[in-house]
Amino acid sequence: MSKNVIRLVIALLFLFTMAKAKAVTIKTSCNEPCQGQTFEITLSDFAQNDKIDDVEFLDQKTKLFLIRKPGLDRSYHALVTVPVVQKPGSYPIKYNDKVLTSVSVKSANFTVQKLTLPKSKDNFVMSPGEENAINKAKSTLTDTRYFTSPFIPPVKARVSTQFGLRRIVNGKLLDDYFHSGIDYAANLNTPIKATGPGIVILTGHNYKLHGNTVCIDHGQGVVSIYIHMNKILVKSGQKVKQGDIIGTVGQTGRANGPHLHFSIYVNTIASNPKYWYKDVF
Repeated sequence: MSKNVIRLVIALLFLFTMAKAKAVTIKTSCNEPCQGQTFEITLSDFAQNDKIDDVEFLDQKTKLFLIRKPGLDRSYHALVTVPVVQKPGSYPIKYNDKVLTSVSVKSANFTVQKLTLPKSKDNFVMSPGEENAINKAKSTLTDTRYFTSPFIPPVKARVSTQFGLRRIVNGKLLDDYFHSGIDYAANLNTPIKATGPGIVILTGHNYKLHGNTVCIDHGQGVVSIYIHMNKILVKSGQKVKQGDIIGTVGQTGRANGPHLHFSIYVNTIASNPKYWYKDVF
């Protein structure tokens, strides 16, 4: 083998090694998220043949998805949410067990609400199969991100209960419970709109706790849930656009009067919907 060939091989090996050693870069859409807030993690500058792994935040690993965005070449993205019960402080974001950066979690200053319910509804008893169906919907993870713009409120009505409230029900503080969505005090049979585009993945009828329920998959771990409905006007597997009417407001299940309980879950973690009305991912 000639010296020139040897030099070429050495040079190629060096370039390959440098490419593999290239550091992955990270960007977060928010460096100081509040409890209950969702933010986006972007990883880029991967070597050509790198295997893409999961990103880790608060001991939860989240799948990265390839998304083409202006100004970003071959970048991978994940949506993560700060749990409501997470204590304020600085927390690392890891990739391949290496700390790439950290975010500072801020307190959302959630308050406590007193609630009185009749004995028949002062419980969390569910129908057979109800819990499994809801949990399965929350854990839906599909590759396509169906949304590119902020979500819209599902109804135009007064907010009666904010996200994240702790509750004292009939004089008893519920230690492990917080309000996982927003309650809208809408009139009976007020039309309910899909908060964003997606696919209906659950239409639950006559659930003892949730009542008539619709779940929509918005892609990449984002699921919206509409609870206590009167009428359900969509079917499982149906594609919906933002603003499509999916049902009407009711008081089915464990509900004290007509209202819509609306929730958004991101990789099974409850996310404050108010951020989804203004943030663009």
